[in-house]
Formats: sequence, structure tokens, C-alpha cells
Amino acid sequence: MAATLNPRKRLRSVSPAPSVATTTASLRNTISSLPPSAVFFPGLFSRVTELHDQHATSGPYLHCVIDQLVNDALLRRVRREITRELVFTEKETDIYKLHQTGDLLNISGLSTKEREKLSALHALRNAMYSKEFREFIMQICDCGPLSGVKQDMSINCYVKGSHLLTHDDVIGSRRVSYILYLPDPDDEKWNPAWGGALRLYELETKGAPKVDWDKVISPAWNQLAFFVVQPGISFHDVEEVVVDRPRLAISGWFHLPQKGEDGYVEGLQEELNLQSSRAALADNNADSQIREKPTPILREVESINAVNDDSLTAEETTVLASVLNPKYLTPEFFQSANNSFADASRIELTDFVNDEVANSLKEYIEQSETKSVPVSAADVAANAQEWKVSCPPHKNRYLYYDEAEGFTKRDTPLELVANMFGSREFRKWLTLVGGVSSPTHARVLARRFRPGLDYTLATTSLTTASGVETCDEESGLLEGTLCLTPTSGWETGEFGGYELYMDDGTVQNENKKSGEEKNESEEAEEENDPAVYLSGSRTKRRKELEQLRAEAEVPREMNEEAEGQDDGEGEYENVEQSDEDEEDDDDEEKEEEEEEEEEEEEEEDEDEETENEEEDGVLLTSQARWNVYTMVLRDAGVLKFVKYVSQNAPGSRWDVSGEWRVAM
Repeated sequence: MAATLNPRKRLRSVSPAPSVATTTASLRNTISSLPPSAVFFPGLFSRVTELHDQHATSGPYLHCVIDQLVNDALLRRVRREITRELVFTEKETDIYKLHQTGDLLNISGLSTKEREKLSALHALRNAMYSKEFREFIMQICDCGPLSGVKQDMSINCYVKGSHLLTHDDVIGSRRVSYILYLPDPDDEKWNPAWGGALRLYELETKGAPKVDWDKVISPAWNQLAFFVVQPGISFHDVEEVVVDRPRLAISGWFHLPQKGEDGYVEGLQEELNLQSSRAALADNNADSQIREKPTPILREVESINAVNDDSLTAEETTVLASVLNPKYLTPEFFQSANNSFADASRIELTDFVNDEVANSLKEYIEQSETKSVPVSAADVAANAQEWKVSCPPHKNRYLYYDEAEGFTKRDTPLELVANMFGSREFRKWLTLVGGVSSPTHARVLARRFRPGLDYTLATTSLTTASGVETCDEESGLLEGTLCLTPTSGWETGEFGGYELYMDDGTVQNENKKSGEEKNESEEAEEENDPAVYLSGSRTKRRKELEQLRAEAEVPREMNEEAEGQDDGEGEYENVEQSDEDEEDDDDEEKEEEEEEEEEEEEEEDEDEETENEEEDGVLLTSQARWNVYTMVLRDAGVLKFVKYVSQNAPGSRWDVSGEWRVAM
């Protein structure tokens, strides 16, 4: 469709008269300095009793939803400023995938000219962290005092495929979490089927949410959802957006009072963080009341005790050949594979199972894909007899068989392969390929990762029944995954489902100079980024927003939306968007075009450099494929996760995964 010509574009070379320019700047300054009562929706503060009662009777944990928070005309201008003036950075870790700006606290550090272009956003930020609004939130939530010094606000854009997985939000001094939804107010109402909802989880037991979410809060224009951040209680996620529509929102936190502020309590922040979900992810021996499924504990297995330790016997070869490709059972293969594995601590083998087994596996899996996928835990229990669902969801969620539990005795092809992985003969095969000692402990699972539901978050190694870490100075974890995903289209990683190993940064941290300390900005970055507390990676470096005013480099949908938007959106508190204001905007844009063209080239170079930096800590990425076996020797300081499988994926990710503790 051809673009509609804007007649005002013909006047861009004509500068406004000095009096007009002065009036424009005055209008913007007036907007940015509006009092809170002028920023918020009329009558908002009079609703405190009603909202307190709503909060007190809410579930699964205390939360509140305000349907009209901000003066509508002002919020429309906020949205326009966001889509036109801000730069969004795409971010992806084990727990999320989204586009995000930097911290809006940085607005205060911009030049007057730059800050004027974000006058409405500046006004909203100041109003939300004003003493009047903080007291309003405190009265609703009975949460105690909130900091007026520490502000923590950014803008997230969830496009198709974006998501945020289950967590409790406990990081640093966070006290109240909030999200203000900004879907296009002039488009059709946001359809819940599009995704993007905030979902709250009920507890299964202390510190562990149930597998399924309990409450769904769908996006709506000018709607604020918020809750008190409670360690091990306030579990929530953001549902994947499954359509080509941007789900825009302002989100952030009110914090506990900082040192020197009224209400500051020494040690409270540290106490709350010790009870958080991030602490549970870092501690394999966390609260015994959290019953993980499948068990994260490796069971003890019998020693191989083979007379011939450097080759397979005829009987062992026959047993393995019933499942494995014969080319992986020859002395020549073992010699070559052992040399490769010794060099790289990893090996990848295609066409791993033999043709007969591969054909039966593919038939079984493809038939399973044609059936309706069980979604809830109740559906799995009622309709998927061979499967169980893993939990808790702040660590993982997927369907599985556990070889140690004897499976269902239905003799499916997956059970056949998993039983082979759990056999003494296969452990012998592992020692020949990896050049390792006989495994002492093991766990073998057949797994299915369903679209729109399943994943594992990055954690360190498992433990034995006696609580001994599988990775320490004397032992390591030998891991082998046979990926059995028959569908195509996974190569780019767009749909997730890949298995990724990454360095957690402990070696580099230990090598830092003695007494070297991080500066405040580095500490703040690590404290506020979920990539740090959930993946444990210091190598997932993030390019934060260096300036807030720029030609929008946002997702395509948002750019198109901004270009087609009508500028005359009403007035508020006797301040309106004037024609002179728009002409001034156009004139300033023209003056900056040449400068922006030069900046684009520099930004492309910076983006390429940033991408290279982000990949520094990634040791191995294995995409979902058919009949490929990947074996890795994992030591302390290496994290692993299976990325969330998108609802738009061509099917489930299927695999058989084994873990064996071996002496180093």
C-alpha cells in the first residue's frame, strides 16, 4: 500500500518563528513538570479503599489490577514518544526473550533538548515515583515504606515469540513489581488468544509453584497490575506472544528504602534474597520440601568390572547393535572418537541408532504428534499414561519417562532406547568413547518438550543420593543426549528447543585481581538483569541504552504503527499537542537525518561486536534434530539448559538424555 503524503512534510525546510519555538519548548517543559494529580486518571487516589479491598481478597497471592491508571491523553503521548524516540535492544537468555530499553532513570541525565522529546514519559516516571503515588501503593498493599531514591523502570516490547518464564522477582531490594500495559488504544482490543498475559502461580509447597498457572491477567490499555515481591511465593510468568502484534508495556519495581532513607532495615534485603527462587536454582540441596520431578539425584549404578576394558566383547556388541548404528561399535571408531573427545570434551554423532530402531521411533513420534497435546498436569495424568510432567516450573517443565522407575512396560521405541542408555553395556560404550572411568551414578530420561509450555532453566550439575556434587575436583558429569526431533525448521533457533552449554564465569571471576571491586553501575546491572540471577552467566553481556533519543530501531511492527499514527490525540490539563509542536518535531528530524545515517553505520559495527561478545560464554549449542547424539564432559562452572519451545514451533522437541558421574 502506498504511503499517504503528509502535506506538512512540504514545510519541513521552514523553521518556526522564534515565538513558536519558544512556545513549543514551554509546552514540553510544562508537561514534564506536571504534578501527579494531573498525570493520573481523574479520581484515582479516591479509590484507595476499594483497591485495598481488592488486593486483600485476591489470589493465588496478593495482587491488584487498576483498570485506568493514567490520564488517557497523556498516556497516548507517552506511547507515541516510546515508539518514535526510544531504542530497543533484543535480549534473550534461558528465561526470557524480548525487546527492552535501558533504565528510564537515565532520562534525567539527557540534555534539555533530548529530554524535551520524552516530556510525557518523563512526567509519568516522576509521577509514579512521587511520594504521593508511593504512599498510594503502600496503602493498597500494606507493604511498608518504599524508596524514593531508587527508581527502576524500563519499557518492554514482546513481539511474536517473546516470553518470560516462571520466577518470583526477588532480586536485590525489589519490594513491589508492576506492569503498565500499552497496547495500541486505537486498534482492536487485545485478544487473550494472542498471548502476552501475566500469569500468577499458586504454591504446591513451600518455595515451589504448581505446574500450572492459576490466574491470567491479559493486557489492556492503561491497565496497571502490581504485587508485593515475596520470596518463594510471588511466582509468575509472561505468556508467549503468538501473533505479529507488539505487546508494549512499562514495567519496573518499587524498592525497599535504601540506607539513609526512613524505613531502612539493615539486613532485610539479604534475608529476602536468601529465600528467593534464584537461590533455589543455585542450590541443588535447597529446601527438602521442594519435591522435584524427576528427581535431580543420580542413583548409584553397578561398576562395569569388565575383564577387557579397552574393547567390547562379542556379547556386548550384540546387545548394543540391537539399538545403535553398527559403525559406532568398531575399534577404529573408538580410537578416533576417543582422540576427538580428549581434545574437545564433546562429540556429536549423526544417525546414532540403527535404521530399524530409527524407523520405529519416527513412526511412534509422528503418530504422537498427530494427537492432541496434553497441556495441564491433570491432562497429562489422565490422557498420557506413559508420561509424567516435571516440576517445579521455576526450574523446568517437560514430559518425561524415568528409566530408573521402570517406565510403563508398554515397550515403546523410546523406552527401548532409554533402557539401552541405562544398561551396563552402554556404560561400557561410554568409557571407550570418552576415555573415562566406569560411571558410579546415573540418571536416564526420555523427554518431550511441548510447544508453548516446556523448557529447563540454566542450573549447575546434579547430586548423588548422599548429597555429593556430581562435578567437583575429583569427578565430572558425562552427559549424552540423543535428539529425536523429526520435524524440520529448527536450524535457526527461532523456535527454541536447542540445548545450550555455557560458562558461568567462575573461572574468570576467580582470576580477577585480589581486592578488585565492581563499580556501582556494574553491580546495578547484575542485580537487575534476570540473565544474571537465573543463568548465572556474566558472559551474557548486554548493550544497555546509551541514549534515549534516536530514530526508533524497534521491531518492524512498532515502526509501521508509529508511522501511521495520527498525531492529534486530544488534550490534558489545558496542554495540547499543537501543529507548531509537530512542525518543530519534523524540522528537528530533518536536521538530524545526516547525523543519524552516520550513526547507523557505527551502530551496525557496535551490534556486530556486541553479538561476538555475547557468544563468548557459549560452549556448545545443539539445535533440535533427528537421530543425533551429543556427548559432553561437563565440569564445575558449566551451566546447561533447553530453551523454551515456542508455541509456533513445528512440533515438540523429543530426546533421550543420560547423565553419568565419572572420576576425572
